[in-house]
Amino acid sequence: HPGAGQIVGCTPAEMADGASVLVRMNYDVIDVNLACPVKKMRKSNRGGHCLTDVDQSIAILRAVRARVPPHIPCTVKLRRAYDDTPEMAGRFERIFNAAYELGYAWATVHCRTVQQKYHGPGRWEFLTDLVARHPDKIILGSGDIWHVHDIFAMLELTGVHAVAVARGCIGNPWI
Repeated sequence: HPGAGQIVGCTPAEMADGASVLVRMNYDVIDVNLACPVKKMRKSNRGGHCLTDVDQSIAILRAVRARVPPHIPCTVKLRRAYDDTPEMAGRFERIFNAAYELGYAWATVHCRTVQQKYHGPGRWEFLTDLVARHPDKIILGSGDIWHVHDIFAMLELTGVHAVAVARGCIGNPWI
C-alpha cells in the first residue's frame, strides 16, 4: 500500500461495478482510464474514445465517484483531446473540469491526442498552459518520458505536480 487500480469501460454501470471490485480488493486509489488510444478501445467507445462523448464520460466519472467510498480517492487519466479540432479541445475541457467538480483528486493528462496514439512528439506546452489555467487543480503529466531526466524536465518546464511514466518503463522499470 498504497496501490492504485485502473478501470476502463464504456458504460457508467460497468465502470461503477469495476470500481466496486477494486474497492473490495482493498485498492487505495481508483483510476478511470479515459486515455487509451488503442484500436480495440474504439470498438465500444472505451478509453480515449470516450473523449468524443462528453455526456458519457461525465456519467462514467459520476457513477464511479458515487460508488467509491468518499475516503478512497478517485483519479482520471485523459489525453489532451480526441483530435486537434477546437471542438474536441472543448470537450476535453468539459470532462477535465467535471472530474474535479465531482471530487476527483487529480487528472493525469497525456499530451498527445487519441488519434496521434504514440506517434510524433507530445505537446508539453499543452501541459504548461493547462497548469497555468488551473493552478488550483492537481495535474500529473504524461508523454515522452523515456529517461529519468525527462521526468525532471517535464516537472520544471510544465509545472505539473507529478509525472506518470507509461511506455517509457517498458523494458526499463527502474526509470
